[in-house]
Amino acid sequence: MRFFLLILAFFTIVSAQDRPKIALVLSGGGARGGAHVGVLKVLEANHIPIDMIIGTSMGSFVGGLYASGKTPQEIEAMLTKTDWTKYITTDFKRQNIPMRKKELDYLYQGKLGLGVNKDNNIVLPTGVLKREPLLLKFLEETQDVEGINDFDKLSIPFRAVATNIKNGEAVILKSGSLARAMYASSAIPGGFQPINIDGIDLVDGGVSDNFPIQIAKDMGADIIIAVDVSENFDTNLDVNSYLVVMGQLVNIMMRKNANESIKKLRKTDILLTPNLDGFTGLDADKYEAIIQRGEEVALQNLEKLKKLSLDKRRYASYQNHYRKKHKNSQIILDEIRLVNKTYLGDESILRRLHLRTGDVYNEVELRKNILNLYDMMIFDGIEYTMQEVDGKNVLELTVNPSWDTYGEIRGSIGLEDDFKGHSSYSLKLGYTMAGINSYGAEWRTNLEIGRTQHAYTEFYQPLDVMQRFYIKPSLEYENIVDIFPIGRYTDGLIQGNVEIEYSRYGGTMAVGTHLDRNFEFEIGASSFKDTTDINLDIYYSNPPFFTPANGYSARPIYASLKIDNLDNVNFPKYGIKSQILWTKDGAISGSDYDYEQIYIDLEKPLSFYSNNFTLRMKYGKTYKRNDTKINRLYGTYTLGGLFNLSGYAPYSFNNDNMALAVLKYRYQLRDSGFFGVLDTPLYVGGSIESGNTWAYKKDFKWTELHNSVSVYVAADTLFGPFYFAFGQSDDGENSLYLYLGEKF
Repeated sequence: MRFFLLILAFFTIVSAQDRPKIALVLSGGGARGGAHVGVLKVLEANHIPIDMIIGTSMGSFVGGLYASGKTPQEIEAMLTKTDWTKYITTDFKRQNIPMRKKELDYLYQGKLGLGVNKDNNIVLPTGVLKREPLLLKFLEETQDVEGINDFDKLSIPFRAVATNIKNGEAVILKSGSLARAMYASSAIPGGFQPINIDGIDLVDGGVSDNFPIQIAKDMGADIIIAVDVSENFDTNLDVNSYLVVMGQLVNIMMRKNANESIKKLRKTDILLTPNLDGFTGLDADKYEAIIQRGEEVALQNLEKLKKLSLDKRRYASYQNHYRKKHKNSQIILDEIRLVNKTYLGDESILRRLHLRTGDVYNEVELRKNILNLYDMMIFDGIEYTMQEVDGKNVLELTVNPSWDTYGEIRGSIGLEDDFKGHSSYSLKLGYTMAGINSYGAEWRTNLEIGRTQHAYTEFYQPLDVMQRFYIKPSLEYENIVDIFPIGRYTDGLIQGNVEIEYSRYGGTMAVGTHLDRNFEFEIGASSFKDTTDINLDIYYSNPPFFTPANGYSARPIYASLKIDNLDNVNFPKYGIKSQILWTKDGAISGSDYDYEQIYIDLEKPLSFYSNNFTLRMKYGKTYKRNDTKINRLYGTYTLGGLFNLSGYAPYSFNNDNMALAVLKYRYQLRDSGFFGVLDTPLYVGGSIESGNTWAYKKDFKWTELHNSVSVYVAADTLFGPFYFAFGQSDDGENSLYLYLGEKF
């Protein structure tokens, strides 16, 4: 049997030598590279052998998959059926990040932020698109050849071209992880984060060599089939966005070096240029049509290509040698080695990866757990390799810190005007110091000026390696100036306003749990000192409604249950957000207040196509109050303003109890495309609102509900949500709103 196999191998080599070596060179071009799959389908259907593949960017992805043993049909199915928005994203999927990270979305409405590295230097991200989700997808698609480090030992010898970001030189990748090589070759500079391979930070090969024809010649190719999907740059470009500028720069670089490469083709080589007019490198939702264009160009050149065809017997022999499938055998983990370059403890990482020696190595589960670990937002990436060392199966994992692992600086602005003399602004700045210990302790400080003067600092200390339980002591100072329309506040006051400035300072000790990333339960006790300063400008009946309050002591205790898995805080499409908050003041000795209340908040969006309906309900009930002689502003509920009875000015209603129901509708006017999250989605919509506030011991009456409607234009901007809206109440009042960022 062994002799027979040697004879078969000998004749295979001999038969291969009596025909030219054929190289397939695939250029970069983003989603336009789907045309490469169409070309491969025609080549296989016509028995045209390929002896080597060299690819750049999308050409390296398609070429690498084909070289690993996948058929054109398998690659086509993967491209067309994959939801690429899951893997090509500017941000973490909000449902999967820790609850503590979600809180920042409410503190800072914009998307502006800086990072702090381990040397305490302020840093920016190296790319707007996340590396790990796409890299894990590449690892999934190449898992059958994970153990092959020499690309010459793939089903077809393969080369990928990347670019050294430090000097711009082309780097030819011919060994290591096939998935990492494909990612490096595809990492558009300024878009995807670079990847480090063998100590070199690499980005898209299209920058240095988008059409690597010379490499094929250097590898000894006799004939080259070259497929060019490079995008032409527009000389009449309308420069109107960051995406347009970056896209034009990339297209210019790639097109120019592709043109230089084409000059190196010989007369015997075959150049295929699919007609991809109307398709861009971002059209990942149009792969079916793009693949068809690849088939069309190959069929148009079929007469040339058929000169390279083999008969059925010889093509079968070629397939036996070059198109063999690779399968990984079942592996038992003998040893796990963790190279941990982060502050988080080893046990915390390994427990989240669910790895134990003696288990069967399950790469699918490992990738799933790696993505779960990555969503903690403190890792740059988690690399893994399976090796055989001294007869043992050793899984080695390398965990690298994120660019902002050791700290984060966030800022936001807020501007609001109701065109009736009421305007507000807010400027916020916050710093979170992370990596204080191996459990993941953080020190967070927030500062705000504007309508609210606010200073807050807290120390967050997890109590276990999985960060399920925590303690959180904090200190706080707050000063707020509000203008209340007193005629709505209480019976007997028919017109006028009151300007109230109230301050509070003190501290809180909280204990809580995050049983998962969408759930938080917290209890706490606080000690505050309250003061108010009142400026009346009203006609009123005796006695005066407000009297100054100086030096009241507050000792509230509370229990809070939160659930939050909204995909977006300001313009959610799916998920749910809810909170139940119980507060009691007077339970601790020394408090001047004595009240007890419950607050319930629920928000649920429902989306289909470009339409969204979001239901928001709020209910606050003070069911015990023995401090009726105190002008209690803390612990009361306020309505008025946009989406809080939009027809009425902000702070129009304030009392011990509150109920509000809002149904919002919005329609997305502009589909921002595949990378829409980098752009500014634009919406129009409206709302129907009903609610009121009422005093302690008074009964809620349906007949006393106030009703409002609103219409608006909105956008999700870099600085937070932008709204231009008009609200109308059922009793004829109306308000016009313009605000950006913080909503007051």
